[in-house]
Amino acid sequence: MTNDKSNKNNIIRFPNLNGRLLEKGMDSLKNKKYDEALSCFEQLLHSDPMHSQGNLGLVLSLIELGRLHEAKLRCDRMLKEGIGEYYDVLQIYLSILVQLSEYITVVSVIEAVLEEQKIPADKAETFYQLLQFSRKVIEQEGVPEVKKDPDATVSPNPDFQALKEMLSSERADSQWLAVQQLKRLGPELTVPMFESFLVDEKKHPAVKSLILQYLKENQLNKLVKIEKYGQTDEVDIAKLPELNEHPFYKEVKRLIQDELEQENPSLLDIALAVWKDYTLALYPFSPKPENKLLWYEASVLAASILCGIEEDMENEEEELQHAVKLLVELERFYMQT
Repeated sequence: MTNDKSNKNNIIRFPNLNGRLLEKGMDSLKNKKYDEALSCFEQLLHSDPMHSQGNLGLVLSLIELGRLHEAKLRCDRMLKEGIGEYYDVLQIYLSILVQLSEYITVVSVIEAVLEEQKIPADKAETFYQLLQFSRKVIEQEGVPEVKKDPDATVSPNPDFQALKEMLSSERADSQWLAVQQLKRLGPELTVPMFESFLVDEKKHPAVKSLILQYLKENQLNKLVKIEKYGQTDEVDIAKLPELNEHPFYKEVKRLIQDELEQENPSLLDIALAVWKDYTLALYPFSPKPENKLLWYEASVLAASILCGIEEDMENEEEELQHAVKLLVELERFYMQT
């Protein structure tokens, strides 16, 4: 008799409790009873912390209650621990970041995913649109709240961390965007990062020029090493010449003007822009070879290709073809940034 009583006391009084909590939580969500839904999901996760639907329900409840930071942390944990359908959780996570105006983190997260894995077709368009939207917001509005205490060792500002990741990205447009935002933080914090960037042969030369301009504008009085297009040298920031004053740049510019000023004024503007953008990307180095006729012809031909006037280069010399290809690729990069 005693054993029978003992066994009865050990019987679970609410079979399938988790299923009932999940069902009640989902019903509460549908009926906009968000506090009640949150309570159900919290009870469910107390007994089964890895329950995918329970975690997702908890996140949705937190969002509806306006507790976005808590929802963000829960989503981040789900992604790291593999709880739930990855891309569904990621989509919710990104929507939370947008609501929190953490656009830099949005860009950083999507780019990391794009580099590491292939996004399913049904999600790809949404992610790409969100990526472009976030970049546009950052470019137009900036991110005034981006800051970091240099002495902080715990929990660094997430925007600052995201910018550092973007600076390390293989994508040149992300490098450009990161530098534009990091410049806001001042030389004391950014110069060490920028110096490492300048000697990295994998980083885009045009972005390196942006950094050099920033260092010069801040009247930095120091020597820095820089690598561009296989050339490496040490330059004195304080003594860097102005781009427009370089004799070779002015000679090629004059040749372009003499050829197109009367004959094709609209093509003239594009050819001059192509030449200036290339010399800016190469700055402070000079083009190789230093053949002004080669770079004049390449600039005009590249402008013609970009305008759709010229496409065939098969009959041109190999050296000229190489120069034109370089100019066209660089100009298309500038168009994207």
